[in-house]
Amino acid sequence: MPAPTLNLEDNLTDLFAQAWFSGNLTANEQHRLQIALLNNALSREDALLVHRLFYAVRRGWLKVSA
Repeated sequence: MPAPTLNLEDNLTDLFAQAWFSGNLTANEQHRLQIALLNNALSREDALLVHRLFYAVRRGWLKVSA
């Protein structure tokens, strides 16, 4: 199965803001972010932003929904 296309460069800050204010991250968004990290497809600043989202999920500040 091919990896989903990632257009996170423009949308990452919007995704971060939307997830933070709603308190919710979809499983699809989480999966896309994991793939982007594993493929080193993000700049250092964007990778730090993704790590903050995952940290918030681990701490229970954000929930992952289906």
